Amino acid sequence: MKNLYTSELTKSTYDSIIIGSGVGGLTTAVCLAKSGKKVLVLEKHYAIGGFTHTFKRKKFEWDVGAHYIGQVNNPTSLIRKAFDYITNSQLQWDDMGDIYDQAIIDGETYNFKKGLQNQIDQMIAYFPNDEQAIRAYYDLVNKVSGHASVFFSEKSMPNWLSKLIGRQLKKNFLKYSKQTTYQVLSSLTKNEKLISVLCAQCGNYGLTPKQSSFGIHALVVGHYIEGAAYPVGGAANIHKSMEEVIAKHGGTIAIKADVKHIIIKDNTAIGVMMQNGDMLYAKNIISNAGAHNTFNKLILPEFQKPENTVALNKVMPSVSHVCIYVGLNASDEELNLPKYNIWLYENYKLDETRELHLKTKDSISPVFYISFPSAKDSEWPKKHPGTAAIQVLGSYPFNWMQEWEHMRWQKRGVDYDTVKEELKNVFLEKLYKTLPQIKGKVEICELSTPLSTKHFSNYDKGEIYGLEHTPERFELKQLRPKTNYKNLYLTGQDIIAVGVCSAMFAGIITSINILNRNVLWRIFRYKAN
Repeated sequence: MKNLYTSELTKSTYDSIIIGSGVGGLTTAVCLAKSGKKVLVLEKHYAIGGFTHTFKRKKFEWDVGAHYIGQVNNPTSLIRKAFDYITNSQLQWDDMGDIYDQAIIDGETYNFKKGLQNQIDQMIAYFPNDEQAIRAYYDLVNKVSGHASVFFSEKSMPNWLSKLIGRQLKKNFLKYSKQTTYQVLSSLTKNEKLISVLCAQCGNYGLTPKQSSFGIHALVVGHYIEGAAYPVGGAANIHKSMEEVIAKHGGTIAIKADVKHIIIKDNTAIGVMMQNGDMLYAKNIISNAGAHNTFNKLILPEFQKPENTVALNKVMPSVSHVCIYVGLNASDEELNLPKYNIWLYENYKLDETRELHLKTKDSISPVFYISFPSAKDSEWPKKHPGTAAIQVLGSYPFNWMQEWEHMRWQKRGVDYDTVKEELKNVFLEKLYKTLPQIKGKVEICELSTPLSTKHFSNYDKGEIYGLEHTPERFELKQLRPKTNYKNLYLTGQDIIAVGVCSAMFAGIITSINILNRNVLWRIFRYKAN
């Protein structure tokens, strides 16, 4: 098996050891390796890439997390330039078209269109009596997105500079991130239906309007407002291209490399202890395992600090989900499948329906997200002719799966399999109702649960978005690259926000902290050879 962990790796010392091969970890590795540092990335499982991973069954394949990316259609955008830098411009993109999201709420359809003015016009067409509120809303989204750039860039500053000017830099974003999405939107309009439509993409961050921070809402809406794209060849090409860059610059990635804990001596991170007893040493240790995992699990109890864990543990893990992966024996063209994603809601009461769902065991998810990876990917017809692929995701609380939590993957017994089969049928019926033309064309359908997410991502509660994006989350002082242990750093979506792009920028900010160099300047100046 390629890149399999071996004890031979203990014979070397490293500039940096990175725990976890999600986008945050790989981006950090690329930036450090390109700066001449010797890096080692340790991945617990047999596949790298975190939520950019894809998997195959028969002649089909599906992504598990990277369903669409914003701002990469513009070659001059910072996000596109960052992707070009970390992949040496190997990664190409397929534009998803004029519509990138569609919400169907209580049978009524709302399209989210590419381009700010197009989207404003579309929303005004749906709600002509609310033009003033709609324009004010999109102005505010742009404003808060700008404040967010300053807020997160402060995390790249050395401690002395942060103490000097950090509060001033963060205050404009915190003014809005401290409020819920509903609080902000209800100050602009009293039209509850409009508020629900504007929040229809809230599944991208896992919380409904009265629970989520307006900061994350503005970030997500702003991210996609100029349209979305999908990696040519599938989401796995994100991590594959990064893996090549790391190898080209002398870095190493090891799979099935399970870290037991970080070695701390005199309040300094000096290495990692592996589950097999091996010890590896480096000048810097970087955790891409999530803030909860890092401070609560990877640091031994005798070295843990209440100032890290007490406030952090009050912010809960984000939503967990189930997903069906559907393979069809007809092409996207034959079935008239769209490139855009579909968000399905039974009614406009997003918060009330979610609360009822969480209180009612085995209830149906209040939202279903339908994605069409084969329709988005221009290479799919060449690799998988005459076929198509669909995914349907829905909420499913982790505690409903806890009775099977300690059983082995794929060996959890008849009761677990029965629950999975029942859920699969519910999700399929929802899909058939939305796209009746696919009935009779399904060749394969497989379902994953929160336990699958826990097994592959190592998130304790099967969460897909790290920490919940509540107002409290953005006030946590622990969510910075530099920790209060010398030479121990964090990276990944917890220190920025949900999503592949946030994880990538976390990697960039972490590398700035370690190198004490302006990596963003390199990214702006980068040109493909």
